Amino acid sequence: MKTLKLQQEWLQNILPDGFPYPSSTLVSGPGGSGKPLVGYMFAKEWLEQGGAVVFLLTSTTFEYFKDTMRMLGIDIERFNDHILYIELDTTQKQIIKTKDNYLQANFVIPEIWIQMIKEIDRFGKPFDNPGVMVSGSALNLLFFSDTYKEKIQSGILETLTENRRHTWLFTVNSDAFKKLITPLEEAADNLMMSHMEKPMHLFLKIINMKGVSFKQETVKVPLSQEILKSLREEAEKGKRNLIPMIKKL
Repeated sequence: MKTLKLQQEWLQNILPDGFPYPSSTLVSGPGGSGKPLVGYMFAKEWLEQGGAVVFLLTSTTFEYFKDTMRMLGIDIERFNDHILYIELDTTQKQIIKTKDNYLQANFVIPEIWIQMIKEIDRFGKPFDNPGVMVSGSALNLLFFSDTYKEKIQSGILETLTENRRHTWLFTVNSDAFKKLITPLEEAADNLMMSHMEKPMHLFLKIINMKGVSFKQETVKVPLSQEILKSLREEAEKGKRNLIPMIKKL
């Protein structure tokens, strides 16, 4: 097991040996607890140390994502040759390439999820060490499809447990679809739980981390209330627009 040495002080404190890879990680917690930001902070570390990242954009827009990464201290456009974006678009029946590093795909559908993994494999071929991290936020939204929820959950579960070509970091809302979320929490190599405390502070606890030591205490994530509030508002807006469309599938 290899490890990525972390640069942010708070991450060094909770993961003194570094972040293990290739591995699968799930960040789980109640709605509005800032989970995507945890994923983005790990992705920032990954990019700044030569890795490539695939961002699955679900409930946030591309422009908001760029602004968020800038607030986290990274100009994402500097790393365009190391990034692939895949935007969830429930109107598409196949994977559409809109720009050199930007795809649109309805990955609620299990068959398209499989095709998407193949696209990620192709993207990842030039990158060696540390390779590719796939950062996907709010994947529990896919479970609002009565038609596909069990099958896409199985697809995500298989990805977390069997695909060792890349490093996976997914975030899910634990409030809903608990029966579908729990198996993902149990299957991931690494599990972190987040929660929010008033007035607006994000806390994180590592439950399990494969092959490395970790701090077991709950820690406060050093993020401003401004960025946390902004993320919550954007996520709520995204869910309002996206959930009705997913339910129709």
